[in-house]
Amino acid sequence: MKSMLLPGSFKIVGLIIFILAFLVPIFMGIKNPQSWEETESRRQVANAIMLIGLSLVLFSKEKIEDEFISFCRLRAFRVAFIAGIIYFLQDTFGTFNGNLLHSSFGLLIMEIGVYLIVFYISNSGLINAK
Repeated sequence: MKSMLLPGSFKIVGLIIFILAFLVPIFMGIKNPQSWEETESRRQVANAIMLIGLSLVLFSKEKIEDEFISFCRLRAFRVAFIAGIIYFLQDTFGTFNGNLLHSSFGLLIMEIGVYLIVFYISNSGLINAK
């Protein structure tokens, strides 16, 4: 089955986009401090750009794309999805009091982070593939 993934070079582009979308608002805030209300729309745009950058990293091919990589992707998506459900249920029942991730953006970043960590740990062989 042929996978519908982006070329591997998009991984570097996605990382650059993510890092710039993360650092530019920080440097702009240091240079020109403004109130929280004035910067909220810019923060939302930066968050959307960060998600686009991470999505490029998420959906780009590895150098060698074989069945083992597909298995690692499946395992990572499964763990990230389950982690998202656990967070959502705990947030719904008030365990975190809504203070951990604050929004759907935080949930998406957490799930993508869990996916990337599990994928690269699985891919490196630190987790047994059985």
